[in-house]
Amino acid sequence: MSYVSEGRRVSRLIGGTLLLLLGGLFVLQNLGLVRAGHLGDYWPLLLVWVGLCRMLVPGSGRHFASGLVIFLLGVFFQLDRLDLILIPVRHFWPIVLIALGFGLIGDALVGRRARSAIAPDSQPGPGGAS
Repeated sequence: MSYVSEGRRVSRLIGGTLLLLLGGLFVLQNLGLVRAGHLGDYWPLLLVWVGLCRMLVPGSGRHFASGLVIFLLGVFFQLDRLDLILIPVRHFWPIVLIALGFGLIGDALVGRRARSAIAPDSQPGPGGAS
């Protein structure tokens, strides 16, 4: 199975799980058991989905750091939308920029480390042939 088809499978599993959880939450709201709010309150779950996919798809080790940052941002924004964070997110938007910067730098460093680990094997031998 190729990385692309495996990546699609993982993405569908994560997306399907999130949709099942969200649908179940709204069923409980329709039964009067919980107060879930509106569907628009759950847009940060898209960030959670993207972050998990970047972290969990096979062969995506180069994207783990940015996936983790995207995932954590999604969780943070979701907690804010559900009023579980006391300080409004609008006061922390510079921290979002810093977190994204760390994610990009982490991906670059991990990718560089992976390329340098592969590079010695791909160098030609002393006679010019591998």
